[in-house]
Amino acid sequence: MPRTSPHLVIDARPRGPRGPLADEEVHGRPVLVYLLDLAESLERGAGPVVVHARLEEHQRFRALVADRPPGRVEFATGPPSEDAAILRTDRLYDPARLRRAVRRGRDPESAVFWRLDRPQGLAGAEDESRRRQSYQPLGRYWALGPARGLARLLCPTRVRPNALTLASAALVLGASLAVALGQEGAGAHLASATALALALVLDTADGHLARLQGTATEFGRWLDVYLDELGDMALHAAIAWSAFARDGRTAWLVLGMLYAMGKYVFVVGTSSNPAPGAEPRVGGGPAPRTKEATVMAAVRLAGHADVRWHLWIVLAALGRLDAALAAYAVYFPARAAALGIRKAVRHA
Repeated sequence: MPRTSPHLVIDARPRGPRGPLADEEVHGRPVLVYLLDLAESLERGAGPVVVHARLEEHQRFRALVADRPPGRVEFATGPPSEDAAILRTDRLYDPARLRRAVRRGRDPESAVFWRLDRPQGLAGAEDESRRRQSYQPLGRYWALGPARGLARLLCPTRVRPNALTLASAALVLGASLAVALGQEGAGAHLASATALALALVLDTADGHLARLQGTATEFGRWLDVYLDELGDMALHAAIAWSAFARDGRTAWLVLGMLYAMGKYVFVVGTSSNPAPGAEPRVGGGPAPRTKEATVMAAVRLAGHADVRWHLWIVLAALGRLDAALAAYAVYFPARAAALGIRKAVRHA
């Protein structure tokens, strides 16, 4: 049933320790501007966006949106109507989920991915919005549902996100050990693939559980990344050893070393020199892309952790994990070399 309110409205009354959250910045833009961009992208040509704020703050907020065409933003006092679709300035919203919610007449709260009124709210907002720009291009179609369900189930318990992170790592390391021992047969292959699939669900669930419980910490984020990289390296080392033991070709060990060196140099290079154009937009519509940018996006997608994880699952089931090692022993050194050359050329 479609909603009765013709427009989205913005509630700019929420406050933080330093005052109104509407003028706090996320990725260089005030939260109010982010919400206006989001609302306008959803309701183009549907009339002005109404911002509800305290009367004494109207002038302050008008200055934030002074670059908007006349008549695009209206200010009102008091709380918004209960039947309106309300965007709050203490929330960040997923554009795709918000679009679906508005189209189906649902509460925009279902599209919230971060709350600014909780501990680590402002401090963690940019990291979270960055993470979501490339979050699980494949896993969201099957792993996200079970992960959310598990997180909701565990939310009222004493189980903490780090327990899920450790369980996920244990499954990956267990699968790596099975590969290193050269376990053959359809049953062994299926068991390894299943362990990797379950590990992906748990790796997805830990972040959701942290957000539901409000238990997100810097240590938890570090542990997640640390164990992901450990599992990655352990699995590829196991693949290299297993292939060498099977064929007796030292080329497999060389590929294992190339993978480890290439991945290390690539990670170090990208952590200190983000890819051009990689800075995400928090709201609004997608940025226009050139053909070169589209190609580069496809290249980056090939190295995405979620894509590689799904490749592990499929190839483990087929008993051909060596194909993943061969592919990425070329991919990561090539990207690391390209990154170094690009940086050297810019410096020159």
